[in-house]
Amino acid sequence: MKKRFFVVFLAVTMLLGAGFSQWVLGDETIKEEVSVSPGKPLSFPQQERIATLAVKALKHIAKARGFIHTHNFADARGELAKSQKLMEIIRASLPTTRIKDHIWVAKKHLSYEDSEEVIPDLVPIYASLDGIQSFVTVDKTRKHLDEAKKALKAGDKKKGTEALALAGESLVYVEIDLPLRYTERKVAKALHLLADGKGKEADQVLKEAEDGVQVISISSYGPMVLAQESLWQATKDYAKGRYEAAKRSLADAKVFLKMAAVQADEKTQDALSKLNRQIDGLEKKMAESGTDFSKEIKSLWNKTKDVYHETVEKFK
Repeated sequence: MKKRFFVVFLAVTMLLGAGFSQWVLGDETIKEEVSVSPGKPLSFPQQERIATLAVKALKHIAKARGFIHTHNFADARGELAKSQKLMEIIRASLPTTRIKDHIWVAKKHLSYEDSEEVIPDLVPIYASLDGIQSFVTVDKTRKHLDEAKKALKAGDKKKGTEALALAGESLVYVEIDLPLRYTERKVAKALHLLADGKGKEADQVLKEAEDGVQVISISSYGPMVLAQESLWQATKDYAKGRYEAAKRSLADAKVFLKMAAVQADEKTQDALSKLNRQIDGLEKKMAESGTDFSKEIKSLWNKTKDVYHETVEKFK
């Protein structure tokens, strides 16, 4: 059942991304580069590439398990090394990774430059936070960044450094982060087990790793993420008085939620069905009244985020 779920979900996500990329990756290629412009969420081609890299990592893990079953531990370790390389590339492309890199640069500059000269380093960090706020909670990060900016203006390097460190530490979650870290830990553990000659135990750990990497392959631009983005767009459009555009985005969100429900477990299906009914109700009220519905739209966005987050919490 799990394999069938994955095949269906992968087919949907690859169909969504098929029109956005012209490159083809060879089966054994691991020297991939993911170019992402700072300050922007992942574009569709970038999302598709992450999904493809994740599937390749899954193939290497599956190959490693095959070698383990034939007691060929050396080749199994080689395949796992390739999967680790792919996961490193995925991690380097994540929005939170780029922001943490900007924060690191600011902290480094602060170690040898005047505090006021470091303030411009905060600009790309603020811009990056704006770019990912539709699918990542950044309030704490922005608060620490504001504290850092205030400290730098006051010439307090120590407090500024501490606030920047807290800003980086607060960026601990995006949809891909949890299953990625989970998978990386499982692969590392399997390598240690293989080094000790414990093939059976390593195979079991890799079976668990496969679950994580499957989620990575769909998390970058799966229907739930697209539903969140549609609701966030509806929130922005409504706030700017673009009511028809907001209604279209709400309709898009319903389509993506229905797509997500096809591959979800029973509990998640119930939650998604409830969200769709709430959107139906909101659409009806919007058609009958001129009341301000901005809070209701944003509430739906938050609820959609919560439902998706629950599906990846098990990978902590």
